[in-house]
Amino acid sequence: MAKKTNTNRGLGYIDKDLFIEGTVHSQKKMVVSGTVSGSVFGNQEIVVSEKGHVLGKVEGNKILVAGTVEGNLLAHKRLEVISTANIQGEMRAPSGQISIQEGANLDAKCKVILGDSPQKNLPS
Repeated sequence: MAKKTNTNRGLGYIDKDLFIEGTVHSQKKMVVSGTVSGSVFGNQEIVVSEKGHVLGKVEGNKILVAGTVEGNLLAHKRLEVISTANIQGEMRAPSGQISIQEGANLDAKCKVILGDSPQKNLPS
């Protein structure tokens, strides 16, 4: 008999040797360690690792950037920028939910999302 698995568990992973052109969407946590030329959307957490490079928009509930993003970031719940990050574009997140570590390289405009920002279910 096959063992049932929880379909909400798992991880989307774009490895360092992958180059993706177009829109990427994940309903689960996603880690970008390769290059995405296009938009990245996630219903849960999006992590751009130290080796990750996104040339386009990143939108999700929680976003953590340790790599490079050349485009706008929109976090509906929380945005964390690690010291190894390089960001060019606009960063938007709810008030009090933007964390930027010392050493991060930013050429960015920060904007606060006013009012309640409930968890957003992004289109599939």
